[in-house]
Amino acid sequence: MAVFVHIFAERDRASIKRSGIRVVRGRRRRLNGVFVSPVTESYYHTHQWHREVRRMEQIPKLAARIRIPDDEKVCIGKYNEPHLEVTAAQAVAMARQHDSPEGLEVIIPRSVRFEEIISIYKPPKVTGWRYSPQAKGRKPCGCSFCQRGRPNSRKIRESCEEGT
Repeated sequence: MAVFVHIFAERDRASIKRSGIRVVRGRRRRLNGVFVSPVTESYYHTHQWHREVRRMEQIPKLAARIRIPDDEKVCIGKYNEPHLEVTAAQAVAMARQHDSPEGLEVIIPRSVRFEEIISIYKPPKVTGWRYSPQAKGRKPCGCSFCQRGRPNSRKIRESCEEGT
């Protein structure tokens, strides 16, 4: 059985305990499903999405460990890149062997039943990247298109305008 981690808002805890994790559907998404990260030996790579999800919504987050059958089909790929359809066991193996697993996501194309949730816990520390996996050491783009609706966007836009 393959094990994955799903990051969610603390306010959804009761609902998830009662009925599991529902599929996220979006008009602008190419793929719909439950977004998870494969559990690997590296805490950083397992919980890498925690900081990015927390940055989008400034609310407390929890994590759910999910166990699904090895032969179930899932999609794996880097954020905003094409995804491959593989089995859950192959997705975990690919994440473990990947050269740079930052930004790697797995999408389970169905809802996760409550029985498949192993545990719900608060990750002990926030890890991961901000803005994008390759952003370390680079300033974010200050244009109004890239910063629309983002927290602290006014500060970023103003610092970009001062630099030019």
